[in-house]
Amino acid sequence: MDIELEKFFERDDEAFYINENGARKFRGVHRYYNDIVRNEKADEQAELFPVSFSKVFSCVNEFLERIRFDNGYKKKIVRCEYIELDNIQKKYTDWDAKYNVICDRFQLKQPYDIVWLKFTTKGHLGVVAKGFDINYDYTNSSGVLINQVDENWDTTIVLIFPLTSEILGNHTSGDIELAIGKYLISKKVPIIDYYSHNN
Repeated sequence: MDIELEKFFERDDEAFYINENGARKFRGVHRYYNDIVRNEKADEQAELFPVSFSKVFSCVNEFLERIRFDNGYKKKIVRCEYIELDNIQKKYTDWDAKYNVICDRFQLKQPYDIVWLKFTTKGHLGVVAKGFDINYDYTNSSGVLINQVDENWDTTIVLIFPLTSEILGNHTSGDIELAIGKYLISKKVPIIDYYSHNN
């Protein structure tokens, strides 16, 4: 792997703290998210000027192309397609046809091989996440942080990046989610749920 890319695949341990009774297992150790750190980061990120959707989109595409190139695919391919999901604000499931549409259109191995980004109505990137659980919930960790900084989800846009076999290579969708989040941070893109991609 390209040494420059490698650093984006390393998890940020600052996001976690060890707890013997913890429910989350991370690299063989039970950990919880460090809520104090995440809350402070959310406040800090909300004070920064948001980066436009198009700039975020360009950064992610640029980074995914670097990964494809590193995986041995030299021909540049960037596709931008509008896919109408629906106006229902709920958590979707793996049986939801919308994910199958994305899977079929981009010839993905599995419908949850996607990374998605949600924004706030003030234009901040709220979360970098993976899988087929796109939602606008305010009771999960990202939603709680969005509330904390007095912002709301923008329900009119979600950026979805299909993780084709050319992108995945030997990585999991979680690896790519992590790398995208860290790359956006390196490009000075504020993320309200700053550690969301460290799952």
